[in-house]
Amino acid sequence: MSSPEETPKPDSTPKPEPADVEGFDIGPDPPELSEMVGVSQDITAAADAAKSLGGDYAPMVAVALAGMAVAGGSKAWSFYRDRAEQKHEQEMQKLKMEAQSQGLEGEQPPPCKVATAKMQVEVDALKTKLGSIEKKTSMISADFDGEDVERQIKRMKKRIDELFEINEQK
Repeated sequence: MSSPEETPKPDSTPKPEPADVEGFDIGPDPPELSEMVGVSQDITAAADAAKSLGGDYAPMVAVALAGMAVAGGSKAWSFYRDRAEQKHEQEMQKLKMEAQSQGLEGEQPPPCKVATAKMQVEVDALKTKLGSIEKKTSMISADFDGEDVERQIKRMKKRIDELFEINEQK
């Protein structure tokens, strides 16, 4: 059973009288506001170049050159560079937060540990192989000239062929 809704009673407080503004002094007129927007030298140079071209397409050329000046100007490049740095920092923070949320606290995730162990085994094998190669090459002196050895071998082969020819003639 619902109770009958009570209607609110009208407010019996008297309403305030409007203020007399005719005799109110607002003071001197405020100064006129104007806004100055700085124009880049790149844009000014683009507009001057378009003006010097003249012709029917000068306004379109001015707009195109100004667009290129704005998109490729020094301020734009510094903006792009700063934005890229900020994005990189955000990604790094995101990765740190994900690592902390996974409870790794600076440790590598399990797949990375496996890959690191595999690479370490390969590096150790390469170090062993390099050590054996160094032992073999340590017998060769530092002033070893492989081309000189090849020349000597060619001379010896030529001499052997000459000796075989002499032996066949007898």
